[in-house]
Amino acid sequence: MLIRRRFASPSPLVLSLFIAIFIFTGCSKQKPAEEQEPSGKHPPKADILSPDEVKARLKKLACPADQLVFPPGHLGGTFRFNILETPNSLDPAWIRDTASHEAAAPLHDGLIEFDPVTLEIVPCIAESWEISKDGLVYTFHLRDGVFFHDDPCFPGGQGRQVAAQDFKYSFERVVDPRVASPGAWMFLDFVDGAKAFRDGISARLEIERRRKGEPRDPGNADRFRSAEDSHLQELARQGDQVAGLTCPDSRTFVIRLSQPFSPFLYRMGHSFSWPVPQEAVEKYGDNFFQHPVGAGPFKFVEWIPTQHIILERNPKYWGKDPKGNPLPYLDRIEISQIADSNSEHFELLSGHLDLNYPIPIDRWEGVFSADLELQPEYTHYQVQSSDFMRIEYIGFLMTHPLFSDIRIRKAFNFAINREEITSTILRYRAQPNLGWVVPPSMPKYPRSEGIYGYDPQKARELLSQAGYPEGKGFPALTLQLNAMGQENIKLAEIIQGYLAAVGIHITLQKVDWRVHLDTVRQGEVPFYRMGWLNDYPSPENSLMLLATASIPPDGENYARFSNAEFDRLYAEALAAVDPAQQNQLYAQAEKIAVEQAPWLFLYDRHDFRLLSKRVRNFPMNALDRRSMKYVWLSE
Repeated sequence: MLIRRRFASPSPLVLSLFIAIFIFTGCSKQKPAEEQEPSGKHPPKADILSPDEVKARLKKLACPADQLVFPPGHLGGTFRFNILETPNSLDPAWIRDTASHEAAAPLHDGLIEFDPVTLEIVPCIAESWEISKDGLVYTFHLRDGVFFHDDPCFPGGQGRQVAAQDFKYSFERVVDPRVASPGAWMFLDFVDGAKAFRDGISARLEIERRRKGEPRDPGNADRFRSAEDSHLQELARQGDQVAGLTCPDSRTFVIRLSQPFSPFLYRMGHSFSWPVPQEAVEKYGDNFFQHPVGAGPFKFVEWIPTQHIILERNPKYWGKDPKGNPLPYLDRIEISQIADSNSEHFELLSGHLDLNYPIPIDRWEGVFSADLELQPEYTHYQVQSSDFMRIEYIGFLMTHPLFSDIRIRKAFNFAINREEITSTILRYRAQPNLGWVVPPSMPKYPRSEGIYGYDPQKARELLSQAGYPEGKGFPALTLQLNAMGQENIKLAEIIQGYLAAVGIHITLQKVDWRVHLDTVRQGEVPFYRMGWLNDYPSPENSLMLLATASIPPDGENYARFSNAEFDRLYAEALAAVDPAQQNQLYAQAEKIAVEQAPWLFLYDRHDFRLLSKRVRNFPMNALDRRSMKYVWLSE
């Protein structure tokens, strides 16, 4: 339970840190932009509000766009929003980041989708499905009249009907090691034959390497590079299709699992499960990532990197609203790529954008009063907010010599005053994460209280035990973070100050988002800033970040955390049928992971966004799923 307290002024420690930093940076030679020491003034503290008080203040911010109200048919118009980071890809097999998902989602449909208000699973391209009693066989019945977008890849440029074979092709493409999709985890552990398919292709690739003169490498960690020739030949004989993906006919798609897995249906709403036509992949080759062809409500027009992405209404879209009117309502979506959140904010004020998310730290007090009421100049905007299934953390690469020591990892966690951070610069927008992997907004999941309160003395003791008394001799360390957005940078500077107070001095390395993601994924960065927004509302989707099976290239376990007992409990939970038993096993696995401190836990998000008054049918939900096909403009 949160305790209401009043802080008259910043703590002497934090204030002295920031004064010292200010003097240092003001009197010395300027460092390169990507490696700045922290600067600026620590914001004043405020009351720490109880959940009920926060809820009461949030209630006053309800707006028309939160509800689905259907107009009398197509209205047209252009919806304009911005993404701060450059998307990684618009190819569903490579959509691994929020920016890519936001840009690509209007282009694609899957078997199922999530209701934009409740996040419940609802039919999409699959109009119905059955699950066998043993939980192993999923049979999807595809609706007629769903077509891929018109595109030169098809004869006469006319998009053809989506068939069951398109899902089989697209799912196998995600598993195929030649594609190297970061979404292979979706299918590998559960779809019957997925691993055999992947192993067979990998073995054949290695045989080809050796045929060209590359020798076997017994010391290589890659099991195919180190395998005996006879073993490779055995693996290579495995099928060239995933046995568990079958198409009895063009309208029926069947998935057979190797073991029961209750969250599997959620995965069918993931971007890695969106179908793509083989014709487009073959026509555009390496450029398919920036020339997508889907079956969604909008079709691709143009992507000029760092400038904009343009989408237009798909006139052949199958979807209709509850009144029978064709969707979507909009004619066009324009997505700008402005890297600075303050600039995005002023583009909203100037009428060039319809959405500002997130609201910049620098503008928060100009937008809201201390009681969370809109300032007079913002009353003509809509405000939306939601608890997010999103956690923010700084990862430790546990295969790195420094972070293989649990005392170091725990020292970092005890050195940070999360409560102070969330009650100041993140006021209303976050709650301190004292040590949990599953966000508190997860439905029906037992809430963890966490174990990492602010205890700088304990941090110093752990550092001393690890051989670094008062931080003496602690090696040079750089925190790598995404350069986009002021919030990331300001928070990193404050964390830098807390660590300095216990003797750990770090520099900040700000890099492009795609470079950041690639280098972290490849295990090149020992200390990195990261966040995770759940793909679907299941604890499994949070905890998979720490499963051994999710270590790249097969998943998103960037810390390379590996614990046999965690994996055992996690696997038991995945196979459990009873939801209560499943959550209990997940919670036990989570406890083990938290005690091992693979991350520097930071906070969970409650986010806000500003919306122009004209926007309707654009509810904000805990997964930040944006269903653009329902959006319409009131003027």
